[in-house]
Amino acid sequence: MARYRFLIVNHAVEMGGAERVLLRLLDRMDRELFEPALACPHEGPLVKEMRDRDIAVYLGYPASRLLEVRRKSVGREWSKVIAYPYDMTLTVLKLARLIRKGGFDLVFTNSAKGDIYGSLAGWLAGVPVVWRLHDIVTTEAFSRLNIWFFKTFASLFARKVLAVSGAVKDALAAQGVKEDKIKVVFNGIDLEGVARPAVKEEVRAEWRVAADAPLAGMVGRLVDWKGPDYFIEAAAVVSEEIPQARFMLVGAAIFGEKGFVDDLEDMTVRLGLEDKVIFTGFREDVSDIMTAMDLLVHASILPDPLPTVLVEAMSLGIPVVAAAGGGVEEIVEDGVTGIVVAPRDREAMARAMIEILSHPDQAIGMGEAGLRRAADLFDIEKTTRQMEAELLEVLSGGR
Repeated sequence: MARYRFLIVNHAVEMGGAERVLLRLLDRMDRELFEPALACPHEGPLVKEMRDRDIAVYLGYPASRLLEVRRKSVGREWSKVIAYPYDMTLTVLKLARLIRKGGFDLVFTNSAKGDIYGSLAGWLAGVPVVWRLHDIVTTEAFSRLNIWFFKTFASLFARKVLAVSGAVKDALAAQGVKEDKIKVVFNGIDLEGVARPAVKEEVRAEWRVAADAPLAGMVGRLVDWKGPDYFIEAAAVVSEEIPQARFMLVGAAIFGEKGFVDDLEDMTVRLGLEDKVIFTGFREDVSDIMTAMDLLVHASILPDPLPTVLVEAMSLGIPVVAAAGGGVEEIVEDGVTGIVVAPRDREAMARAMIEILSHPDQAIGMGEAGLRRAADLFDIEKTTRQMEAELLEVLSGGR
């Protein structure tokens, strides 16, 4: 039996970035020390992944109407807004009862909504609460009311906040949370190495990309804030300088945003790139596809807390071009592992892409430097041990 039981509180059941990072962490944790369980609202892909790992799952947390609360508002329908205090109280009481009956030693919140109701439930049950904070808490991303919840609950109820980057820590501290309560633990990744030529050939053959064609790619959900339109417009400039270059967007739209992808495809036609830009749609084999790239581009127009895709590219020896902001500068060493450009600057992005794609030897050197940096800062074994140490420090204080 493990020494400590901890309950993960996560309001999402789809497989987003925070959920994938969580699973990687759980796969490496010392199960003689820690026995995890999950509290989430209903069935979904994350639940399946947890059960595949023999991790207990408790459904019904939070109340379904709380899932409709948005970062910028508490809801659109007044009837549901009025019911918010009732739903919150019900959720907190049920979750606190679960924590006590389950004999959990710690509550580990892993999502923005979970931070709030999970903190109250842990406090009510008398066990320490640790936040895993994946978000940059600013007025760009959250309403003032939600920001008040974050700073108040972090100050009053969280024993420790484990931020995914310095940018996340600084934003929360700027809201008034004491810095000594916030620690940075980077997301970890599996370092699989660079030498995968057979996979590279298969991927290029699947998409009919010539073996010697420079290939730049963007990986992630096709949503406006990630800047895929800027990537396509930069690709048009690159194509004029390097006609044989090809460009790939790996990912799909989120639910209800299919029209945005249609607009992107229309843009490629308008720019004369329909034969040069590849839309792969959703893929499970993202790492294999990235192996075929000569360059990975991150084009987000808003600060990204810690764009792990950059670390994944670096771990494969792939140089990067990244839009500044958030945790980007903590990952990319400008001019060494890639090139950092200003967000929304198509011309700068295009110039950086041309620079790397036109100089293969320089690109190889950047890739090798990126691999070393990924190993130093983001190796999953190192970050897991750091996470365990932070949790043990909290648990040593007792209930």
